[in-house]
Amino acid sequence: MVSRYRIIGVLAALAATTAPAACPARAAAPVDPSSVASGRPVWVASDTGKSPINALVDIGDMRQIGDELDVAIRWPYLPPAGGPEQQEQDRVVCGPDHAVSYTISTGVVGTGGAYTVQHTYDAAAERRKAFRYDADMTKAGGGLDSYDTDPRSLACWAAARKCRGEAVTWPPPPDNAALDNSAQALATNAAYNKGFVPTCRLP
Repeated sequence: MVSRYRIIGVLAALAATTAPAACPARAAAPVDPSSVASGRPVWVASDTGKSPINALVDIGDMRQIGDELDVAIRWPYLPPAGGPEQQEQDRVVCGPDHAVSYTISTGVVGTGGAYTVQHTYDAAAERRKAFRYDADMTKAGGGLDSYDTDPRSLACWAAARKCRGEAVTWPPPPDNAALDNSAQALATNAAYNKGFVPTCRLP
């Protein structure tokens, strides 16, 4: 969430002066697991429709750095049509019950599809802030943590599917856990979240 707000604030002024970007080709579902982290772009939409929450995630050029996934996320509908497409480079840690992420760069995509970095952030400092914020939110929430249909969950889902040798389909199956803290709900939710956690190291 923090990274999305940062992009809007930093890049909105560029909308009127930068030429619109060429929209990347989107992969048709399902995506073969060999295409994940292959070094070749494979953009998958995290949502449907032309809405601000419909981000494109490059699961093809995604790579692993330590315990993190390094992934590009593009927001084709921020700002409105006619402006530059906004993109960020994120680091995502696929934890046992949800993803923790932070942004290391933000920028815009030109007409040729090249990503121009406008701002960079210290990875170590951003990671500390992300995990501190996550710990505070978890303590305050008191409910079930879970993966969802957001772009960072998509990155984790794609990596997990590659490790299992399974095709990437999106959105994932629904989480059928009851909205309480019963033993059955916790077990159902844990089984659901397990499907998003990679069991191997990406190339």
